[in-house]
Amino acid sequence: MPAIAVAAPAILDFLPLMTPELDTLLCQRHPRIFRLRHSDPQLSALGRGMECGDGWFRLIDTLCEQLQWETDHNDAPQVVATQVKEKMGTLRFHARPRSDYQSGMIRIAEALSAHLCERCGKFGEMLIIRGYRSVRCDEHLPPGP
Repeated sequence: MPAIAVAAPAILDFLPLMTPELDTLLCQRHPRIFRLRHSDPQLSALGRGMECGDGWFRLIDTLCEQLQWETDHNDAPQVVATQVKEKMGTLRFHARPRSDYQSGMIRIAEALSAHLCERCGKFGEMLIIRGYRSVRCDEHLPPGP
């Protein structure tokens, strides 16, 4: 489905970043995956934090649970996240090393993000807001022109 273009008053109003509380919670729940979280941002992009909105917290948390389970129970490599961000309106979860199966999990999570509001996690629609793609539910649509 094509994205719908809408107007928005300010760029920062629609480029959400994960709150420090949820960022910290992900790191506490998945310390092996997010072990680079507090690295120098020049050495690891993850040092800048989770560069996406709170609405994708559950998606990322569930993805990490499954990635770790695969490591712990099926001898898959220990995934280490190097960057978690929004790009072109969808989640990008960069990690290494990873098995083909773990890569598939990541691709599915990234695809699902195209249908989840980045602000709250409810079902949403891909929009173009001042030239940027963003998934929003009806509740989090930007104000009209």
